[in-house]
Amino acid sequence: MLRGLVTCIGIAVILTHLGRLVLVLGYFKTIHNHRPGPCRVVDGIDVGSEDITVSSDGLAFISSGIRGKNYYSDPRLVPPFLEGKISLFDFNHPENNAMELPLKGHFDRENFHPHGISLYEDPKTGERRLFAVNHHRTTDEDRVEIFRFDDKARSLNHLKTVTGKNMYSVNDVVAIGPDAFYFTNDLYFVKNWLRELEGLSLVSWGTVGFYNNGEDRIVASGFRFSNGVNVSPDGRYLYVAQPTAGSIVVLEIKKDNSLEKKQTILVHTGVDNIEVDQQTGDLWLGCHPVLHLLIDHTKNITNPAGSHVLRVHFESKSAPYEKVDIRQVFMDDGNMVSGASSASYYDNKLLVGTVIHKMAYCEIKAF
Repeated sequence: MLRGLVTCIGIAVILTHLGRLVLVLGYFKTIHNHRPGPCRVVDGIDVGSEDITVSSDGLAFISSGIRGKNYYSDPRLVPPFLEGKISLFDFNHPENNAMELPLKGHFDRENFHPHGISLYEDPKTGERRLFAVNHHRTTDEDRVEIFRFDDKARSLNHLKTVTGKNMYSVNDVVAIGPDAFYFTNDLYFVKNWLRELEGLSLVSWGTVGFYNNGEDRIVASGFRFSNGVNVSPDGRYLYVAQPTAGSIVVLEIKKDNSLEKKQTILVHTGVDNIEVDQQTGDLWLGCHPVLHLLIDHTKNITNPAGSHVLRVHFESKSAPYEKVDIRQVFMDDGNMVSGASSASYYDNKLLVGTVIHKMAYCEIKAF
């Protein structure tokens, strides 16, 4: 009798977990195309626009050519021309296409495959530094590359490479100073099959780390696939995306750069990267509405995956936010852009970036 009871409990646990997976992966979701206005695919972006960050004057920096632990699982599907690069799109001249930025300086250019990026604009000197997560292809080591942007030459000059014992599965980065940043470790394991098992287990082993002046440490844990990360315009709060939980975690930044959780905001979609409007504090989210299609897409780029963009507006200035307005801005079934991972807004214009596909530009008329 006891053995039968244990067996029944075990079966119930397994079936419950399978039910959760079915919901998380979106097997019963339907994608309806929705545009906020005229949209087009931007030429010059063919192997991803995984993350996009916008300067105060409307320059969008774009990371392309990710070759991370979970992408292109079948080596036969890796584009032979795949090269990591940073491109630039000028919102002030949207009729133009994206242009690749030359990368100057002494660093391992051949093994540069950027993932999450962040732009720091120094309020005193005006210097702009771009921070880029780099999945080094040869060593399989995660690091953050720091560049200085030369506006006149339209190039990026490499300044330094940052590594750390707590930077083992880095997904995204947000700079809060010329040599300081927060970063996310999306999963605990680094081996492919263990990462897949951890992801399917829906455990909360993701972390947020902090780096400053040569030292890195974990400052928050317990995230379910901690993905995109960004900071509020006033520097008070950190936002962390949890795609497999369909939520954003709001954390307060303390004086010692530690974090205190204040709120979890459900968005009911696979939120990837977070861009913050510096004028309004609104969050712009690039999302995967149906996660199982994204998994298929990253293993075979010919399989389309849905794309989703949300805008999150807070009525108050302090967390926990009592009133949160969440609106759908863009949705695509994958025929225009597959696997949206980022969304950046500037002056009623929108860029929708993807993990390993193309990039879309939209004029925002209404949503």
